Amino acid sequence: MKRTAQALVRGPLFRAVQSSNALAHDAYEHLLTQLLEGDLKPNDWLSVVDLTVTLKCSRVPVMEAIKRLAGEGFVTVIPQIGCRVRMPNPDEVEDFFALFAAVEGCVTRLAAARRTTDDVIEFKASCATVDRLLKRAGGPAARDLTYRRLNLMFHTQIHTLARAPSACQIAASLWDRSDFYIKVAFGSLYFTKRVKQAHLAIRRAIIAGNAAAAGRAVESHLRAVGLAVSARLRSQAEPA
Repeated sequence: MKRTAQALVRGPLFRAVQSSNALAHDAYEHLLTQLLEGDLKPNDWLSVVDLTVTLKCSRVPVMEAIKRLAGEGFVTVIPQIGCRVRMPNPDEVEDFFALFAAVEGCVTRLAAARRTTDDVIEFKASCATVDRLLKRAGGPAARDLTYRRLNLMFHTQIHTLARAPSACQIAASLWDRSDFYIKVAFGSLYFTKRVKQAHLAIRRAIIAGNAAAAGRAVESHLRAVGLAVSARLRSQAEPA
C-alpha cells in the first residue's frame, strides 16, 4: 500500500508538475537576465508568443514567469492587452533603497561581528580578486557587466561571513531590484570613485571587526545610490 501511494505521488502527474515548474523557472531566469543585463527596458512590451518560441515551451510557464516578475515589481500586466516592463517611480526607488540600506546594513554588521581570523584571510583574498578583475573592466560607456558581477561577488562574501541565512535571504532578494533600478537610470552598474571609496570603508570595517562602522558604511553607500538613481529618473522624466 505504501509503495502504491509513493508511486502515485511520484507518478506522471508529479513529473509533469515538476517539469512545468522547471520551465517556469527557466523562463523567469531568461526574462530576468534580459531585464538586468540585456536589451529589455521600461515600457517595452513582452510577447508571450515570441517567448514560447525562444524558450521552446508552452504559454503556461511563460505566464507563470511573468506573474512572478510582476509580483516583484519588474513588469506590469495589463488585462486584455499584454505585459510591459515597468518604469520605476523615483519616490518608490528612493524608499526602496532606504529599506535596502537598512537590511543590507544589518547583515554587514553581523558579518563584521562574527567574522573569524580565517574569514578575514579569505575575505582579503576575495577583495584582492575583485580589485584585480576591476582593472580589466571597461569604462562607463562600455556598460561592462563585470561591475555587476563583481559587486554580487563582494556582497555574497559578506553574506557568507554573517552566518545568518534568513536575514541574508531577505537582503539578497533585493539585489536584483537594485540592479534593475540602476540599469534603468544609468544603463549599467559602474564603480565610480565614490563607490570604490564606499567599498573600501566597508572592507576595512569588516576586517577590523567594527560592526557599527561596517553597518554605517553600507547604509550610507546604498542611500547615496538611491538618491542618485531617483534624481536621474526624475531628470529623465522632465520634458526636453
